[in-house]
Amino acid sequence: MNEDTGRQLHGWDATTYRADVGSPTMRSPVIGLLLLEVAPDWDALVARLERVSRTVPMLRERVLRGPFGLANPRLGVDPSFDLDFHLRRYRLPQPATWSDVLAEARRISLAQLDPDRPLWRATVLEGLPDGRAAFILKLHHALADGQATVQLGAQIFDFAPDATAPTDLPEPPAAVQPGMLDVLTADVRDTLERAAGRVGGVVRAAPGTAWRAVRDPRGAVGDGVGLARSLARFTLPAGGRSLSPLLRQRGTTYRFATIALPFRDLRTAAKDAGFTVNDAFLSAVAGGMRRYHERHDAPVGELRFNLPISLRTEGAEAANAVTIARFPFGIAEPDPVTRMAAAHEVVDAWRAEPALGLADDIASLGWFVPVGMLAAAAQASDITTSNVPGVPVPTYLAGARILRMYPLVATIGAAINVTMLTYDGGAYVGVSADDSAVAEIAELVEDLRAGFAEVVGKDLPPDDPVPGS
Repeated sequence: MNEDTGRQLHGWDATTYRADVGSPTMRSPVIGLLLLEVAPDWDALVARLERVSRTVPMLRERVLRGPFGLANPRLGVDPSFDLDFHLRRYRLPQPATWSDVLAEARRISLAQLDPDRPLWRATVLEGLPDGRAAFILKLHHALADGQATVQLGAQIFDFAPDATAPTDLPEPPAAVQPGMLDVLTADVRDTLERAAGRVGGVVRAAPGTAWRAVRDPRGAVGDGVGLARSLARFTLPAGGRSLSPLLRQRGTTYRFATIALPFRDLRTAAKDAGFTVNDAFLSAVAGGMRRYHERHDAPVGELRFNLPISLRTEGAEAANAVTIARFPFGIAEPDPVTRMAAAHEVVDAWRAEPALGLADDIASLGWFVPVGMLAAAAQASDITTSNVPGVPVPTYLAGARILRMYPLVATIGAAINVTMLTYDGGAYVGVSADDSAVAEIAELVEDLRAGFAEVVGKDLPPDDPVPGS
């Protein structure tokens, strides 16, 4: 990164930003919705976010534009950064309910972020029953994936209610204000350096590859064919349309809903069956979608699932570190353990793909694909699922205990997004559904809850995040 011209986005980050700007169906905000026991101390919250904005530069970075808009976008520290612009708080109309919180989260999610300012917002909602409050953190998906958002939250949260923020503030990151010609020059330089790095990697690997070809030509050819096929699985569009007869329409708006269950129930069900929590999660979602289609007299054998696969390495900074696996997955199977086995097999197969190490380079190709084609390919998927490990112990936000954490992610072309975040003994599921694809989100949630009940072997407890509302 050149400090005078910011940093260039590449791979998934760049393609996500371009698709978001180019198509309203591809908007990609990530919402972290926190239910708080009480309203946070406002001055302490402002002070904490001021500090974090100085230690996490992306919270002060805006988009830098070149003269032609042909290269990947750049981000640089905003010389006019104003924390007050990004923070707001207000009291909900009384009597306030959890539905009011979700409706507000929806409005915040659907509103476009100002590209001339850093791509995030934070909102405190007060006035919930029993003095409770909500905190909504909105980030552009080009800045961070689900795990990176959790990492960012860990810098905002405390592990004790009376924790005090350090009084010595670090210096803010240096602002940049390059001209268009400077941005163009930096884009060309960074693109050439990245290309040279890829070529250098090929050159360094060439002697070993050549020796393999001499020693085992048949195996070398087989490896090359396998890599080519793997690349095709990552890059070729799904073709056609959604596999579901119910989920084929797409619009520009979506609604949110939430589900909660004890994490130990899901973990125990997975362990007893010999599988992972992610396998159990996928089985639960598949079971719920089977019920949803049966409810509407439209049974279907498979749906096309999107599943983010983490490429994150230990110690990696907050950023996107994922690739997207897209595959047809059977939902007609009534046995939850059999569905777990199927989920385990398909995810393991994707994690073993030879092209996985090239995922970021593959995503960079999206910059050369028209946004309309990207949107059409995304809309061929029925559902996106994601399972994000969170903080396992209680945390606090400016003195207020965090009772629940829900991830609410835009549908980004698919009909439905179901994302689960674990926190302090709970599994908190955020559901978003395209308004044109799902007429009644309450029905969908009821069926998804039944899918989780199938997996854990008992009914889920009543879910009322704010009793008395």
